[in-house]
Amino acid sequence: MPDEPMWRDDVAVIVPNYNKRKTLRACLKSVYAQTYRPAEVIVVDDVSTDGSLEIARDFPCTIVESPYNGGPAVARNLGVARSSAPLLFFVDSDTALAPDAIRNAVKAYRSTPDCGMVQGIYDADPLYDDGPVERYRVLCEHYERSQTTATFLSCTLIPRHVFEEAGRLDERLRDGEDFEFGTRVPAHYRLVVTTSVVTKADDEDKFWGCLVERFVRSTTLPVIMVRARRLRDEGKVGFQLNMIGTGQHKRRKPPSISSASATATFLTLPLALVSPWLLAVPATTLGVFLWKNRRFIGFARRHGGARFASWVAWMQLCFHTAFFLGACVGLVRVAYELARRQGEPVRTGLSPVPSSGAPE
Repeated sequence: MPDEPMWRDDVAVIVPNYNKRKTLRACLKSVYAQTYRPAEVIVVDDVSTDGSLEIARDFPCTIVESPYNGGPAVARNLGVARSSAPLLFFVDSDTALAPDAIRNAVKAYRSTPDCGMVQGIYDADPLYDDGPVERYRVLCEHYERSQTTATFLSCTLIPRHVFEEAGRLDERLRDGEDFEFGTRVPAHYRLVVTTSVVTKADDEDKFWGCLVERFVRSTTLPVIMVRARRLRDEGKVGFQLNMIGTGQHKRRKPPSISSASATATFLTLPLALVSPWLLAVPATTLGVFLWKNRRFIGFARRHGGARFASWVAWMQLCFHTAFFLGACVGLVRVAYELARRQGEPVRTGLSPVPSSGAPE
């Protein structure tokens, strides 16, 4: 017989929700089916308009309604403020946890000295299979999250004192707020990335929607990196690395070569109209891109076959191009903020823009 669920009073699950009617029920069912039951489940509705809030009312969770649509950072901060348990487990409302996700996260936390975060990964298959674009996106997230040291909050446990010491989430950011948070955590804490904490995700399933999403998110990356650099210059921040069960132990740099070569491939392709010999230029940049992404493409082939791997290579080429273009726009944003002396990083040990219930 399976083990009976363990009831504990040390974990609060925080679920930010904005228009996730399709997945919220599956998400909350997975939370209440955990073998390690949380003491609190807080659903923070970010002014949804699709009726998903009514789904949350079918569960015995605490519902917090944000007074304005402030984005995931605002929603998560509100959820933390409403909770009291010493361990915070963040779950996105478009994901569904494996039954042992919280149990394994708590186990990894308790067995790792100075643990500041236990970060899980996506399952290789989507929660709801809506086509090849979504299969690519979920597989990409599964692969990247098992190797990267960037911080994500879709399936993550953080001790409350670490969350507060790092200054909570920066409410000025509507994208990349979880990655930025990781750059402010004091350096004596360890980041644990483990494949034992798993969630299934429902991701973007439209081609152009996928690229627009990547473009918009990457515009915040230069801003985050500049803020992180300032904090590193002022003191010791940034997680130590303690990956479990991923086979990876090196900090990965942003995909600059992959993104630059992908963009160069598209930009130089018209040269073939001038002379067929000039087709060698985009062919060379494409070769560089494929070489840099050979491991992921090979992983995709083992997962879904040669045809799927070819599709993944095409999507990855487009995805990295959108990333590069978005990052370029982000550099313009950085220059603007520096010129106006804006965009100072959140200081550790302090709270960012308070969740006062009203936008600035």
